[in-house]
Amino acid sequence: MRKRILFKDEEISREIERRIREERLKEWDRLPSERQLAEEFGVQRDTVRSALEILIKKGVLIRKPRKGHFVAPRRIEINLDQIRSIIREIERVRNDNRSIMLNLEMISMSEKLAEVTQLPVGTLCYQILRIRYDSNRPMSLERSYLIAEHVPGMSREDLELDTLGSLMKNRYGISLSSVHHRITQVYANDMEAELLRVSKDEPLIRYDGMIYDRKDRLIEYFDNVVMPDNIEFHIRDFA
Repeated sequence: MRKRILFKDEEISREIERRIREERLKEWDRLPSERQLAEEFGVQRDTVRSALEILIKKGVLIRKPRKGHFVAPRRIEINLDQIRSIIREIERVRNDNRSIMLNLEMISMSEKLAEVTQLPVGTLCYQILRIRYDSNRPMSLERSYLIAEHVPGMSREDLELDTLGSLMKNRYGISLSSVHHRITQVYANDMEAELLRVSKDEPLIRYDGMIYDRKDRLIEYFDNVVMPDNIEFHIRDFA
């Protein structure tokens, strides 16, 4: 198989990751400025900015407005086996919440999405984009990727008339079995900032994961960002 040629921003992001692995850059170390990195790698600042954005999305770097980019601390993983879906909990607690579908389209899975889902690049999926409101205030931006072969012929009208869970069960005979999810803190990108009416780089809660059916097939990958206001996490521990 022919090896894919990396774009320059990917090369730079991998080189920065290598320096972190080799501990040439350590937790909370501040990176050189975009100008300095551009001079070091012989590229435009836009290319450096794109490389840094790749690492921010991967949780490798943290961007602090007016201060620069820093190596992110190693994240502590806590297994929250009993946690409910954040979105389901919002629906339960906030009776006046409503969601609006912004887009539904068929897409081919990108390399980045394929890496997350462990499916082949180019796998067809339905991309659904919704925004959820509490009264008139945006609460969350919800992105779903449904594997198209499991839900053929799905339309926007279907989702406006029925819930996704009911549609999968009643039309497609899909019995959902397990959800593998993750909660992290991220910072709003341009699109998220515009739709959620916050400043770019505003802290958000990212809630993403994969849903499987009883045949152990991946049915959906979801990637949601939620406003942190009024959300708390509680863990009951026993000695």
